[in-house]
Amino acid sequence: MPGPLVWIDCEMTGLNHQTDNIIEICCLLTDAKLDLIERNGFERVIHVPKEKLDGMDEWCQTTHSKTGLIQKVLDSTNTAPQVESELLDYLKKHMSQREGILAGNSVHVDRLFLLREFPKVTDFLHYRLIDVSSIKEIGYRHNPMLMEKVPKKSLNHSARSDILESIQELKWYYDNYLTR
Repeated sequence: MPGPLVWIDCEMTGLNHQTDNIIEICCLLTDAKLDLIERNGFERVIHVPKEKLDGMDEWCQTTHSKTGLIQKVLDSTNTAPQVESELLDYLKKHMSQREGILAGNSVHVDRLFLLREFPKVTDFLHYRLIDVSSIKEIGYRHNPMLMEKVPKKSLNHSARSDILESIQELKWYYDNYLTR
């Protein structure tokens, strides 16, 4: 039986994995049928200094202000090493090392941040990943008419809502594209 899918989404201070930071992370686990293994999952907001938030680009400033994430980051006392340890403990409760496969939309970007900030988590997970965005891009090139029917995203840009939408999107691909 295949191991669980480890859905991770991060909100960051920007997209430069060498200088920007994870400020929110959510992890949900599903089985091969994409059913949630554990409903609550793992969610944390990570504190970074106000100066780091002030240096974010306009898109991040606008989006993270609108969602309330900037204030949550300022109020948070969680550090990245602390959150890494807590996430690793959460994963160990549900799977063995190298059993879980990282999944998400453009999850390769999240993985770049995890490699720098949460290396113990990336070491624990399998080296493979499932990037839902790759399936979408193949679909647009292979069957563009079908892809017009893909459910639209809400674009809330919270880590949890992004993961739940990614799971629903992959379910849609299972039912409408990958089963043909």
